[in-house]
Amino acid sequence: MQKNLHTQDHQLLLELLVELRNAAQLTQVGLAEKLAWEQTHVSRVERGVRRLDVLELRRWVNALGISLPEFIEMFEQRLGSNTPPSL
Repeated sequence: MQKNLHTQDHQLLLELLVELRNAAQLTQVGLAEKLAWEQTHVSRVERGVRRLDVLELRRWVNALGISLPEFIEMFEQRLGSNTPPSL
């Protein structure tokens, strides 16, 4: 298994996180405020420079109004569809 941050699966994850943030009508600044993070932290995650641990991912998706199990289901569907990332 690749340890590189830029695997196709990771790109699909990032694409989904950005899509969900946009669907929640939040900017990176707005999401950062909800998370009590700096905007640059959100940017680094969305650009694939930094990965989220499971606790951070849970906080992130909860801030978007989505439970972690709901997010995982969306992500698994994305992986199963073999949709190439558009990022």
